[in-house]
Amino acid sequence: MWESEKLYLDGDDFYAALLVEMESAKRSIDMEVYAFESGVLAGRLCESFRRARLRGVWVRVIFDHWGSQEIEDGLYQRLVESGVKVSIHRGLPWRLLTTSKAGPSCSALTWTRQFFQKIKRLNRGFHRKVTIIDGESAWVSSLNVTDVHLREVYGAAAWNDVGVRLTGNEVGVLSVAFKRAFGERVPFEMRKVPSTLVLLNDTPFFRGRMNRNIRQRIQRATSRVWIQNPYFLPPRRLFRALCHAARCGRDVRILIPRNSDHWFVRWMSLAMMELLLQSGVRVLEYQGSFCHKKILIVDGEMFLGSVNFNHRSFLHDLEVEVVLTHDSSKTQVERAFRKDEGNSVELTLSRLRNLPVWLRLASRMLFFLRYWC
Repeated sequence: MWESEKLYLDGDDFYAALLVEMESAKRSIDMEVYAFESGVLAGRLCESFRRARLRGVWVRVIFDHWGSQEIEDGLYQRLVESGVKVSIHRGLPWRLLTTSKAGPSCSALTWTRQFFQKIKRLNRGFHRKVTIIDGESAWVSSLNVTDVHLREVYGAAAWNDVGVRLTGNEVGVLSVAFKRAFGERVPFEMRKVPSTLVLLNDTPFFRGRMNRNIRQRIQRATSRVWIQNPYFLPPRRLFRALCHAARCGRDVRILIPRNSDHWFVRWMSLAMMELLLQSGVRVLEYQGSFCHKKILIVDGEMFLGSVNFNHRSFLHDLEVEVVLTHDSSKTQVERAFRKDEGNSVELTLSRLRNLPVWLRLASRMLFFLRYWC
């Protein structure tokens, strides 16, 4: 059980609280995100990083270059000049000179070797969103460093998201995962530390365990399986588990956004909706701004983190999920789910079959590309 949990259902509140705690950091700030983009939020974080470095705090940041294509060279340089140690995961090959550890003056042999290493890693994204302060608290969420999470910038169009601040012994599991991702040597005995509250997939062993854990929990559900996720294109075995749970009388609900940042994802997912609905699964489309929450509720257990219900998360990308253990947090999550459900329109078989013929055909054609999404 976590020593403490504090849930945030708003990007403004989440980052405001995180920045306050960063200002009091004494030893270290370790941040890992998928996207790190220029804007109001990035500016505030960079300034906080600079002040932390002046206090002697060790600051390290990991972000995925594919997810951070809009990062400006000036922002990257600002991080480096502030004394932040930056690790760019899956650096884009055509921008290798700005992401190479050896720098632009490296030898042709080193440049070539790093180029082909990056080509090899292109299909393995870094999708975790975790910030660890002093090794004592972990901020786990589905929020990136981008202004789309701030109502003060985007108003009503800001993304609907969720995050949690955690303290307890198992924060150490997240710290070890960060060190491994940053390239730091970790004793072998620390890599295999079992955790009941943290699900990771940064090794083949942990990936298989996380995938089985999620699927088996759904298979063993006795009353309900509620999923809120922005990208719903589950692998075949997970899809079958959801259909089976619904046919066995479980309350299976899938809450997905009507408005997506990637329009084709919704079109792809429409191709599998008929089988879900025929099995008894309820599918609800959230009508507000883009809902980016990744929440799984199975009976009385609740999980949140970075995992999308798609092939990328289950087969390729580095992800994290945490189990909520406090009743107050679970109550907040369920209340928020029901609130979003109230702002949704249920997709029925009649509505699905009344969609334009061209859209239904397009969705079936795009569905064959789901592996890459």
